[in-house]
Amino acid sequence: MRPDTENRHYRYPLKIKDHTEYQGIIYEPGRVTRIILNRPRYMNALSHPMWAEVEDAFDRAAGDDECNVIVVSGNGKCFSAGDDVIGLSPEGAPMLADRRTPEQLIKDYGSEKEVWHQYNIEHDHMITWLPLHKLRTNPKPTIAMAHGYCIYGGLNLAAAMDVIFSSEDALFLWGGLAGGGGVLWDLGLRKAYELVLEHRCLTAREAQEYHLVNRVYPDHQILEKETLAYAERVASEPPTRVRRVKQQLLALMDYRGFTSGQEALRTPSSQIWRDMAADARLRYDGKGIARIPVALYNLKAKLDSEGQLVPDNVQGALVRAAERDDRAKWQEALHQSWRDPKRVARVEAQYKEFLETEKAERERKKHQV
Repeated sequence: MRPDTENRHYRYPLKIKDHTEYQGIIYEPGRVTRIILNRPRYMNALSHPMWAEVEDAFDRAAGDDECNVIVVSGNGKCFSAGDDVIGLSPEGAPMLADRRTPEQLIKDYGSEKEVWHQYNIEHDHMITWLPLHKLRTNPKPTIAMAHGYCIYGGLNLAAAMDVIFSSEDALFLWGGLAGGGGVLWDLGLRKAYELVLEHRCLTAREAQEYHLVNRVYPDHQILEKETLAYAERVASEPPTRVRRVKQQLLALMDYRGFTSGQEALRTPSSQIWRDMAADARLRYDGKGIARIPVALYNLKAKLDSEGQLVPDNVQGALVRAAERDDRAKWQEALHQSWRDPKRVARVEAQYKEFLETEKAERERKKHQV
């Protein structure tokens, strides 16, 4: 049971009359209903407005008698690059599901501190309860079609589906237990320890080896063809049989402790990402909480050590990461006009201390050599 102070409820469910009103996703109804993440410019980063539309779309498909199967995928270069964090897009944190801007939110709630509190209420719903409980238990069979990046919030969404098919170029990154308890269930304890402690991406083939992914296809074109062909075969089955089979499998998961285990993890998990958000040191190097360049470098180091070929997409991503000025982007996000000057000053002082410590560590290593 969660403490009363942790019983936070999502307050702004969207009420969308028609699927043509969606702004961040494409909804294609039919016997095989498609839900396509559609923010390719931002690598389908999952903003709160987008999460809310995803929730509404799954509700819509669940209530559609014509829909027998749901397929979720991403438009553009990847499935999803994870949560839409502050400063990276017009919908980045702390924008809420109802699309109020930070400036409007500060007017409504009185302070930046309270705005982040309201954001965390929504975020707890979207990265823990929504994928691990509501989406997972949708009565229709669900399939994730993953290509490119499928990381953090994107992996939470994909892992909530019944089946995951991926292309060879897919890269998976799990953010620990913060909303990713479903991935722990798939990977098993030892592999979960290995990945969380090392913080690295998982290739599609490795994800398949450890039962996170069902099938891997050579490229995105074949992935889409085969995924939709599989979905059509499932859609041809008697819907009542498929629904009862899924019900049995969900009951078996609960018998083995899935739901109670996820709820037990929910409070400490949600606190993990709150702690990470509060600990701005994770952003001082400009790599963000997800630290994608670090996760890619650690994957490359592992493959190099084992004498395996490093995929071209990993090599290319590392080159692009080295060319970006991520610290400048972080500074830009920090100094947005709506930010509380006292909070900014405090973070700047911490950042200065971090830089001095970093410089001292470089000097120490240089003298050791």
